[in-house]
Amino acid sequence: HLYSEGKTRAIGVSNFHIPHLERILAEGSIVPAVNQIELHPFLSQEAIRDFCRKHGIVVEAWSPLMKGRDALTHPVIVDIADRHQKTPAQVVLRWHLQHDIVAIPKSVTPSRIRENLDVFDFTLSDADMQAIDQLNANVRTGSNPDHK
Repeated sequence: HLYSEGKTRAIGVSNFHIPHLERILAEGSIVPAVNQIELHPFLSQEAIRDFCRKHGIVVEAWSPLMKGRDALTHPVIVDIADRHQKTPAQVVLRWHLQHDIVAIPKSVTPSRIRENLDVFDFTLSDADMQAIDQLNANVRTGSNPDHK
């Protein structure tokens, strides 16, 4: 209602899986602009990303750094970071960017906020991207929206 009245420019959803998106596309009149989902190298959500891409829905990652867990200490990511002279967090954020995923990492530490912004002066190679892609293990840090 707010969208049709021009009171909002876009509508987004959060934690929508493909069946949820299919339903909203079939029954609704507005395509969501954004689907915010848990997404990081250990939960790459490739099928949802592909679905969203096909329907013009931007994917935004919540917990893009996996809450500082395994994604920042895994040997594959650490090795890539060392080779690029970047931090593991910068490598993971760059991975998101190169997959056209909006990633907004949480931090209250000024030095980490600056570090998180310093991801535009390097590019991960295809081999780097594939190595990180292969880390997917469908590991969640939050709850599964299908099992509430």
